[in-house]
Amino acid sequence: MANSTEGFAKPWLDFEKQIGQRLLLTAPTAAEARAQYLETGALLMSKLTFPAPDTSITTTDKEIQPGLKVRIYTPPDRTFAPKPACIFYHGGGWAMGDLEGEDGFCRMVSKECEVVVVSVDYRLAPEYPYPAPLDDCVEVYEWVLKNSEELGTKSGEIVTVGTSAGGNLALAVALKMLDSGKGETVKGIVALAPVTVAVEALPESLRGKYTSYDDHDLNTINTKAAMKMFFDAYRADPKDPYVSVLLHQKLCDLPRVYIAVCGQDTLRDDGRLMRDTLNEAGVPNMYDEYEGYPHFFWSYPSEHLKGPIGKFKSNVRKGVEFVLEA
Repeated sequence: MANSTEGFAKPWLDFEKQIGQRLLLTAPTAAEARAQYLETGALLMSKLTFPAPDTSITTTDKEIQPGLKVRIYTPPDRTFAPKPACIFYHGGGWAMGDLEGEDGFCRMVSKECEVVVVSVDYRLAPEYPYPAPLDDCVEVYEWVLKNSEELGTKSGEIVTVGTSAGGNLALAVALKMLDSGKGETVKGIVALAPVTVAVEALPESLRGKYTSYDDHDLNTINTKAAMKMFFDAYRADPKDPYVSVLLHQKLCDLPRVYIAVCGQDTLRDDGRLMRDTLNEAGVPNMYDEYEGYPHFFWSYPSEHLKGPIGKFKSNVRKGVEFVLEA
């Protein structure tokens, strides 16, 4: 039931009381989901105080080719040696999101980790179904590789970073690089609450380990119905290894991976199964799970969530440092 409190951390339940509802995306189409998302944003703006952007970070918006934009975040006081660029792919089910939605997150990563972040404004489904969003993400990866001197980043090394569907893209781009003979350029991967598999593509051996769609259908903004809508909009073959990245045959060749998972999330088992598969393959990885919190809990600046959001930010910094260490 949507009003069930079972399994939730108290700070989250206090936040729900503050805004007067549980955030659930129920629209049957991407167009309607975007409208509902705007309504949710208006509600949150009326209830919460969103912090002003950290202006110590320098940002530059650039169109690297017609219709493909990026935002480049450069940290202050760049006295450190060049580090690999972090390319960021936003969340939104491949069908929503833009450069603005996770601007604060990109600023935080750039400042706290002292890295240049390049955020990608990739084309969205269903207007541009698979593989268009992934193609844009690969295109930006290639551009960053060629422009490290201009960006002030370490030549020949990149970290892919993403949230939710963007976490899927971060993994997919890394696997694309492996398959195209450029795997040595992938320094690491940061996947936060990622999509890693289409449920219908799960092999029989894993089906019993994947229960989060049913466990948390009405506990999180990305309901079971919302996830179906997003996959329908993406229009990809569920078994495509750049969509169901969990099933890709070269996971064993990945560099270091940092995964974070929300315990009250339909995507909980996407992250858990990816962690288990990486462990079995001997891939160095770091894993955090936020028990009692739903998808994207870190994006709501409520006093009630100050503690868990602070922990999340600290862990992201450690996760980025982990993949950069190798």
